[in-house]
Amino acid sequence: MATGPRSMRRGRGFSLIELMIGLVISMMGLAAVATMMMNFSKKRTSITQTLGAQDNGVMALYRLERDIGQAGYALLPLQGCATIVNGASASFAPYPVQVQDGGTGASDVITVRGANPASGIPGTELDTSSGTSMTSNQYNVRSSVGFSVNDIVAATQTCTMTPINSVAATVLGYNYTTSTLPNSSATGYLAYFGQPGEFTHRQYAVGPSALTVADYPAFVTSNLVDNIVFMKAQYGLAGSITGSPATVSRWVSGATTLDGSNCLGPSVHPNCVVAVRVGVVARSVSAGPETIDQPSSFPVLPQILSGVTEIGAAVTYSVTAANTTVRYRAYSTIIPLKNVIWGR
Repeated sequence: MATGPRSMRRGRGFSLIELMIGLVISMMGLAAVATMMMNFSKKRTSITQTLGAQDNGVMALYRLERDIGQAGYALLPLQGCATIVNGASASFAPYPVQVQDGGTGASDVITVRGANPASGIPGTELDTSSGTSMTSNQYNVRSSVGFSVNDIVAATQTCTMTPINSVAATVLGYNYTTSTLPNSSATGYLAYFGQPGEFTHRQYAVGPSALTVADYPAFVTSNLVDNIVFMKAQYGLAGSITGSPATVSRWVSGATTLDGSNCLGPSVHPNCVVAVRVGVVARSVSAGPETIDQPSSFPVLPQILSGVTEIGAAVTYSVTAANTTVRYRAYSTIIPLKNVIWGR
């Protein structure tokens, strides 16, 4: 009987002090879990932003590499032309790739030209073997195999794009009032661009928040890959205009013009360009939750050395102080110009 009331008092529940101690322990546990979840959320956001920047950078390089690698098809025979005339549309230089230099710290503009005709033929020689003169409305050719009505062609003598309106075994008829082929028995070549729409003349640039693309002749700009903030390109020049295989002897910026006669100096022959080196910088979609430990300036195009001699200058991109919570990724690649090499 002496122990009964004491047992009853012990079975009534927790004391206030015990409840307070339990509550404090529970709050400490919840705080630890909340901190862990917050850290996990930050890491997840950072990883998501990094993956987004990586995807955009890789996609941008893929699109550039696909077009640049095939540039020049149908244009190589026209390298002697200063410009190609195309009716009321703007004239253009017959260069597979042109780089418009944006200067230090600014993006370049890359123009890519070439044809991808369904028939796959590169063109044909103008036939002068029998002394037959060309006329103002027909091309005398070795063979018209692969040509169709409405195909777009350009003769090396006129440097003018003209549509075909009739096809015979060795004669292709055309009617173009602005510029006609002079009556001549001089040798030449008829470059083939295929049907309308199979000729590519495309400009890649960097807009306010994306890699942009614009197509000839209207050049209406549209976003291609989001969150690309910087793009730089360099020409890879061979040591001479002719020779095979062609190897790059030096890399130069887009400030080098393509209207020279050799592969040296600030102005070079377009046939010297056998490769293009392109670098892009992609950024995360939005700022992260914390400052990122990354350099204020990082390489976009690394320096290239031949022994101890620099043959390719490095290009860097600077991150502003306001963007220290944004993730950046730089990607670069070297793209051989296949059609240029095949034509050497």
